[in-house]
Amino acid sequence: MKTYLLSLFTLLFAATASGQTVNRPVENMQLAPLSKVTADKHGIIRDQPDGDYRIYVREGRATYAPVYFVDEKQDGIVAEVVFSDDGKKVWIKNIMSHATTYTWVEGDVDGNTITMPLGQMVYWGEDWGYGMRLARVKVNGDIKKYTVETKGSVTFTIDGNTISINDTFGDDESNTYDGLGLVYTDAYEGEWSYYLDYETVLTYVDELPVTPPAGLQTETYSMENQNNGHLMQVGFDGTDVYLQNVTESKLTTSWMKGTFEDGKVTFPAQCAGIGGSFIYYFCGINGERVDDGYGGYTWIYDWPAGDLVFDFDESTNTFTTDQTLLLTTSLNANDGRGEIFHMPRLRPYEEHAGTPKDPKVIYYQTYGQNVFSIAMFEVPLQDTEGNFMDPAKLSYQLFVDDEEPYTLYTDEYSGLTENMDEIPYLFSDKKGTIIEKAYGIYIYQSGFDRFGIQSIYRGGGEEHRSNIGWWYFNEPEGIETVADSKTEVPTVAFDLQGRRVAPNHKGIVITRMSDGRVVKKVQR
Repeated sequence: MKTYLLSLFTLLFAATASGQTVNRPVENMQLAPLSKVTADKHGIIRDQPDGDYRIYVREGRATYAPVYFVDEKQDGIVAEVVFSDDGKKVWIKNIMSHATTYTWVEGDVDGNTITMPLGQMVYWGEDWGYGMRLARVKVNGDIKKYTVETKGSVTFTIDGNTISINDTFGDDESNTYDGLGLVYTDAYEGEWSYYLDYETVLTYVDELPVTPPAGLQTETYSMENQNNGHLMQVGFDGTDVYLQNVTESKLTTSWMKGTFEDGKVTFPAQCAGIGGSFIYYFCGINGERVDDGYGGYTWIYDWPAGDLVFDFDESTNTFTTDQTLLLTTSLNANDGRGEIFHMPRLRPYEEHAGTPKDPKVIYYQTYGQNVFSIAMFEVPLQDTEGNFMDPAKLSYQLFVDDEEPYTLYTDEYSGLTENMDEIPYLFSDKKGTIIEKAYGIYIYQSGFDRFGIQSIYRGGGEEHRSNIGWWYFNEPEGIETVADSKTEVPTVAFDLQGRRVAPNHKGIVITRMSDGRVVKKVQR
């Protein structure tokens, strides 16, 4: 599904940047009446209410119209719902499908009818002094021709495992819509935010993430492949096997549950939890590497995904598989939202002192008239003896020409609070100019003959350094370094500003492939 969603934060920033000011205090706002569930001073319910918690998946239509009407679907987006113990109240989190506010709205339940008061606050921009509230929005053929209602209510019908909104519609040909939307408050009182949902149906999902047994004892393992990995937890309870910290960035505290039998541990496809607006699943998939026609290879998968099966060596307590581990929102296709880990090996982790394998500069490109350069790296997570190194104890230094460390200065890197000549492997400046896990960095100086990187590991109570991996300018070794890199690293795409983007992002995209190659191309 194509997503044109701008974050609410971005929307509010854009509106504020227009030069308008906010004067009216929040105390003058008319808020819809709420129950005794805790709400903040703006009337926003931020904490999950007590009651019967359920997960639903959406179907329906939506539009987002900042400049022109963009047809969206709600399909697959999560709705979290809580019914009060007495069955008379209901709360829905992220009431709008494409506006993730992480807040709740409240409704009254009478039989199979939910009545949801309009006017409820769902968002407040603390730095801007205005927010967003629930409204009925009717659009008549033109973005500027709309009416809003913030009083009254909308209703939903409960029918078995579904909850459906009543009396909404949309016609894309005539651009006429009548649905549930969000409008701004205060200085922008009543202005439509361009979010609109209609024909919404919520379907109950009868599955929840794995909960391990109380008192489960776990052991630290490394999960790794040739050039990627992290530390995780493994627990055994009879023939049941539990894994935690399977992923690196999303749902890192979620658990997987598998079963040991006849030398194999099988993890069926299972719910991993909710991330943002989607239900994620852990699963395994078979795939093969095929020639991509450019001197490298790509992965072709055998969809749908299903069980993840490891061979288990009881003599070493090691798990191995030729499959790919997926965190995904779809078992039927690559959704691009989760994480992929090819051929993971899980083995008990014991900290060792050791010399890191040598890192490489695999990409270096200058943009503009020497305005800036982007460098990308390959930093192994194994030492020269093959032992896994704790990423939290790994760092790297950069060098130009001589063997004195290259310093990153605060006047060049706004995300730094002090000058830095050694970069922790897991460090990011949150600006997109120093990217975590040594994926890459912006360089604002030029005129070098060579550029290098060295790994430093402080595990086992000792410090050890690798050799410096050099990239030579004006010599063929630089190009060969890229072409010869076949190690296994995550596929990551960036734009020219150094920001991570989806692999199908339009424009000039620099993609670090899973085999270590770096490809720059224009995507239309």
